[in-house]
Formats: sequence, structure tokens, C-alpha cells
Amino acid sequence: MTFPLMHGYDHINVVAQLDPVAAVRDRELGERIRQYPKLLPGGSPDFGHAVQKGKEWRIASLGCDDPSSARYSLAMDLRTDAPGDPDPGTARAMLAAADRLDPEEGDQLAKDEWEIGDRRYRIIRVEKFVLIGDRVMEPPRSTDADLPGDGSLRGHLIDPPAPCGQWEAQLRLNLVGHMPVAGTVPDVVRAEARHAIQSHPGVVLLPPTFVVVEIDGGCWSPITGGDDPDEARDRLARHFTDLLPRLREFQNDPAAPEELAEWKALAEEIKAAPGHRIVARGREFSTVRVSRMLRLGRDGPEGPRPCDEERYGLTGAAES
Repeated sequence: MTFPLMHGYDHINVVAQLDPVAAVRDRELGERIRQYPKLLPGGSPDFGHAVQKGKEWRIASLGCDDPSSARYSLAMDLRTDAPGDPDPGTARAMLAAADRLDPEEGDQLAKDEWEIGDRRYRIIRVEKFVLIGDRVMEPPRSTDADLPGDGSLRGHLIDPPAPCGQWEAQLRLNLVGHMPVAGTVPDVVRAEARHAIQSHPGVVLLPPTFVVVEIDGGCWSPITGGDDPDEARDRLARHFTDLLPRLREFQNDPAAPEELAEWKALAEEIKAAPGHRIVARGREFSTVRVSRMLRLGRDGPEGPRPCDEERYGLTGAAES
């Protein structure tokens, strides 16, 4: 089966009049670009998979740390969806693909694209970045309160020609040619990034995620995160009341009652503190907005790069 190419992958459709909600978002983005004009890498890329049916590409899942984990996630979805497919032949093909991606024995098949029935499944790569200005990373925006809170973005439509405002267009243009700074990554990573700019010149923005960092002088140490600012704050509080005590138990070094009391008091102050900047028990934390982008080419969204496989030491079987 031949699948349609991605319409408008290398175009940005700027419109003068946006709907009221989109207009507010674009105006706030403009304010943030002026206040935080530099781009900082937001950590290692995310991986997941997208599905094409007809002309539409939709994200089916995100949040995996490496391509191999994304393939296991795709296998899980194929096994879940197969029983409900009306075509027995397609259902069998879905289960057969899942068995290659997540075999009971042997190595995973390192294959990142599958054409099954009228659908095409592809492992995708999502880059993360943070806006920064005057050594301060961008905090959540007021419009982030309306986010759906689903970091996996299941069902999210990849729609490059969707109408956008001037500031979203400006940011997307800034990202088209964005490269890792020389000297911060191996040469092969920069070479593959340069190739990606040529092969996948389009960029769409995806809903953000959020990370909480502890600030100690000039150092930022990430602790936890969430799909929305409130979830990130809640997880920070639970970090001290749930995770740390369990970790100490696992290490055969149970926390003393004084430590447990300190962590509980710290968590209570975190939950009570307003805003994205939290000062509790002499410690400073900040919620940071991590933006996400997906590169697009003529044939759809970008898949994993060779260096992504090597970075995680993957040795899956060759594609067949």
C-alpha cells in the first residue's frame, strides 16, 4: 500500500487573526521569547510512536528514554489493539509485528517502521529545549494551566499547516536550523543533526512538560517533573515523603526519625508555597517549562538517528 506524503511539512501558515485562546498563547510566547531569548537543550530526546492513517499522522505515545523502549511500547499497543480490529488478517499482522518487537526469547527486531493494513506505524524522535535568559530558565506560562496533562500525547494530531501566530512562526523558524553547540557533543551527533535539518526541515511544536530543579548557587539539579506544573509540584513533595524514605530503606540505611520529620516539613512547605519558585526550609526549587519539538520531512515525522541507538548501547537485530 502507498501512503500519502505529508502535506505542508515545510510550510508555516501564519494568520493575522487567531481564535481568542490561541491569540493569548501566541502573545504570551512573544513575551517569553523577548524575556528568555536563548535556547538551551532540555536533555536527551524523547521517543515514542506515531500512526499514519490516510493523510493524517497522530502521535500514539511518547515518553520513552530510547528507541528500544519505544518499540516495546509499540508492541504493547499492537497487542492491545489487535483484538478489536475488524480484519482478521490485519489483527494477525499486528500480533506478528508485536512478537518481533517484544519477543519471548531472543533480541528485539530494531525496526522502526511497520505498514500493517491501512496504517503505518513509526518510532519517532522528539527533541526538548528550554528558553533561557540572564541565567534564568523559563517558568510555566499562565496559559499552561489549560494543558490536558497527558505527556504521552495520545491521539495528538501532527498538523504542520495548522494556522499559527507570528511568535510561534518565529520560534519554529529559530528551531529549523538549531544545532548542538560545537564541543558540547561528539562530532557524529552534530553531523546527524545537520543531516536531520536537510532531511526533515519542518518543525512543529508539541505541548510541553515540566521539571523541578533545585537551585544551589549557580547549579541546577533536576529532581522530578510532571505533565503540568501542579503535577510537578506534587511529585516534588512526594519525592521527600515517599521516594527518599523508600530509597534509604532499599539501601539498608533507614532514615532517622529526625530526617523523616524534616522531609515531611519540607513537603508541607512545598505544597503550601505559591508560584513556580519555591523556597522551603532554606532550599530553593523552581519549576521549569520544557518545550518539545518534532522534525518533519516529506515522508512524515523524524525517526531515531543512528547515534540514538549507539548512545544507549543498543544491539538489536538488524532490520529485516
